[in-house]
Amino acid sequence: MAIGSSSQEDVGDGTAPGPQQPLLGNGSSLFEMRDRPRRDVGWLVAYLVILATALVGGVFSFIHRNTRFDELTSQGIKEPAICPITATTHSARRLLQQGPDTPSPFNMAPAFCAWVAASLGGSVLVGLLFLWLAKVKPAVLVAAAIALQVAVPTLLGLAALIGSFWAFGIISLFLAGMLVLLFWRLREQIELVTHLLGLSGQGLEANPELVPTALGLQLGLSALLEIPLLMAIVGAIQNGTLVYNSDRMDHGRASVADECVNSDGASVDCCEWQVESWVNAYLVVVVIAMLWSMFLVFQVKMFTVAGTVAQWYFQPTSSTDDQGRNRSRTLTSLRFALGPSLGSLCAGSAVLTLVSIVRRILKKLRRDSTTNLFAACLAACLSMLLTLVEFVTQFATVRAAITGEGFLAAGRNVVALLKRNFMDAFGVWWLPPLVLQTSSLFLAVAWGFLAYKISYVTTWSLMAVASPERANTMTLITAVLAFLSGWAVLSFLASLLLNVIDALFVCFAMDRDLGQTSSPAIYDIMSKLPSVGAVVQQPDGGLVYGAPPEQQIAPVPGSVARV
Repeated sequence: MAIGSSSQEDVGDGTAPGPQQPLLGNGSSLFEMRDRPRRDVGWLVAYLVILATALVGGVFSFIHRNTRFDELTSQGIKEPAICPITATTHSARRLLQQGPDTPSPFNMAPAFCAWVAASLGGSVLVGLLFLWLAKVKPAVLVAAAIALQVAVPTLLGLAALIGSFWAFGIISLFLAGMLVLLFWRLREQIELVTHLLGLSGQGLEANPELVPTALGLQLGLSALLEIPLLMAIVGAIQNGTLVYNSDRMDHGRASVADECVNSDGASVDCCEWQVESWVNAYLVVVVIAMLWSMFLVFQVKMFTVAGTVAQWYFQPTSSTDDQGRNRSRTLTSLRFALGPSLGSLCAGSAVLTLVSIVRRILKKLRRDSTTNLFAACLAACLSMLLTLVEFVTQFATVRAAITGEGFLAAGRNVVALLKRNFMDAFGVWWLPPLVLQTSSLFLAVAWGFLAYKISYVTTWSLMAVASPERANTMTLITAVLAFLSGWAVLSFLASLLLNVIDALFVCFAMDRDLGQTSSPAIYDIMSKLPSVGAVVQQPDGGLVYGAPPEQQIAPVPGSVARV
C-alpha cells in the first residue's frame, strides 16, 4: 500500500482550471510503503558468495604470507645468492622465511597532524557553504560555473598569443567564443537549471538527516567492505618468493649485485618477486568483489536519497505512518535499501561493475593497439552504449526506491517512462552536473589556495629560516591536502544534489503519467522542462503529450487535460 490512501478522481465536469492552477490536486502517493517483498535474492546470494570467497581467501593469504616480504623486495632482490638459477620455489621460500618481521617505524609531526585536521574541518565548512549556495543562491553557482568554463580557454588563448603560439591561441579563443554563444542560446535552460538546483537544496533542507546518513553510508560501508579487501590484496601479493630474474644474461654466474646484467650489459636486479600460482586467480576475484562493493555502496546511497526525496515529494507536509507515529523518511528508505531491495541493488551494482570492466578493457585496447578507424568507431559506439546502460541503471534504482520493484522490472518501467519524457532530460540534464562539478572544483581550488597562505603564515614560515625548501614543501603538501579533502567533500555533496534532482524528475514524470500533481511547488518548476507539454487523456483512455503550457489552447471537447 502506498503512502496516502486518498483516491484520485478524474475531473468530471470538463471545466478548465485557472491559468495558475494545476488541473488536478494531490492524488494517491506512488511511494510504496507496505508491499515490498524481497526482490532479486539470487543477485544478493551471488554477491555474498563472491565477497565471502574474497574474505576467506584474504584470511588464508595473510596467514600463509611471506613474513620477510618488505626486507626481501627492498634488499634481497640485489643478492644473487638468494635466488640461484637452479633453486626451486619451495626451497627458496623455506630459506627466505627465516628470521623475524622487520619493524617499520612511522612518525608524523604534530604541526602536520594539526593541519590535516584543519584541512578536513575546513572542507566541511566549505561543503556547508556549497549547500547554502545551492539552496539560497543557486544563481551564484551557475554564474561561477559558466564564467569559469569561458574564462579558462580565454586565458589560455591570450597566454598563447602572448607567447606567439598563434594556432593554439586562436583555437582557444574560438572555443571560448563558441561557449559564450552556446550558453547564450541555452539561457532559458540555464535559468531552469538554477531553479532545479534550488529545488535540490530545498530537498536536502527538508530532510536534514539525509546528508549525515548518506555520508555515513558512503564512508562506513566503504570502510567495512573495501578495507578488508585491500588488506586481502596486500596479503595475497606477499605470498611468493624471490626467483632468478629472467632479464639476467649472466646465466647465474654473478656473485655480487653489480654482476647481474641484461643483454645490453646494463645492471639489473638479481632477483624478482614471484607470487604463488593461485594468487593471480584470487586477485581477479578480489578485484571483482571490490568493484561490486564500491558500486553497491553508491547504489545504496542513491536508493536512500531517492526514497527519502520521493516521500517528501508525495507527502511534503507529513512524515507519520498509518498509526500517526512520527517516522524518519531517511531511515525508512535505508531500511528498504538494506532489506527487501538489497538484492535489486546488488543487481544494479553488478551491471555497473560489468560496465566498468568493459570500459577498462576498451581503454587498454585503445592504448595498446594501433590506430584503426573501424576499431575506433566500434569503441565509440560501445562507449555510448555503456553510458546509456549507466543512465538507465541510475533511473531504475530511483524507480525501485519509489515502487519497491525488482531491478529488471524497474528498468523496463523506467525505460518506458524515459521514452515519454526523454526530451525533458535531453534538454537540460547535462547542465546540472556541469555546474556542480565546475563550482565544486572552483571552491576546492579556492580552499586549497587559502590553506596554502594561512598555513605558511601561521606555521611553516617558522621553519623557513632553517630550511626554506622544507617549509615550501610542507606548505605545498598542506595546500594539496586541503584541495583534495575539499574536492572529496564537494564532489560527494554535488552527487547528492544530483541524486535529488534525478529523484524529483522521476517522481514528477510518474505523477504526470497518472495525471496528478502531488507537489504544486515542484510542479511549477518541472512543468517548464522543454519539449513536452501537458498530459492529455483521450476519450479512449490513452495518454498523449500536448504542447508546452505557453502554446496550449482550449481543450478539445471530449478530452480531459491532466497535468
